[in-house]
Amino acid sequence: MTKKVPLTDRAGVEKAVAALQEKLAEGDPADEALKAECEAELENLRSAYRASPAAFTKETIEALRDLKDLLAG
Repeated sequence: MTKKVPLTDRAGVEKAVAALQEKLAEGDPADEALKAECEAELENLRSAYRASPAAFTKETIEALRDLKDLLAG
């Protein structure tokens, strides 16, 4: 399991998004365990957005949408 970073500021959010992108890029797309872990991390980021939307830039939001689409299919 990866170390959790604070998701209350832009640097923490950017680091979490980059880590999720890297995990998906390096992993096997057919690995259901990886997909479930990434979906859980994505949900954690959604919760962080609801709690602190100012920590998310337009670019990080777009990256999260791309990740969501990648996980969906």
